[in-house]
Amino acid sequence: LTFIHYSPAKIIAMSFVMLPAILTVVLVVYLIYLYFWKKDAATFKAVLYPGLVFVLAWAILYWFIFK
Repeated sequence: LTFIHYSPAKIIAMSFVMLPAILTVVLVVYLIYLYFWKKDAATFKAVLYPGLVFVLAWAILYWFIFK
């Protein structure tokens, strides 16, 4: 296991980078579930716009950090 050599602070810092990516995948999966299986347009729209704001905010933040 290679992560044993990393310090706990480095593992926590790497998790802050991965967390928005994981949550974006969860959002996309949930939107697919709402659109194709439940066919609930009202809930889909209620989840879509805050989700897009979340993804956009993290994209802008990471663009400035890693630029």
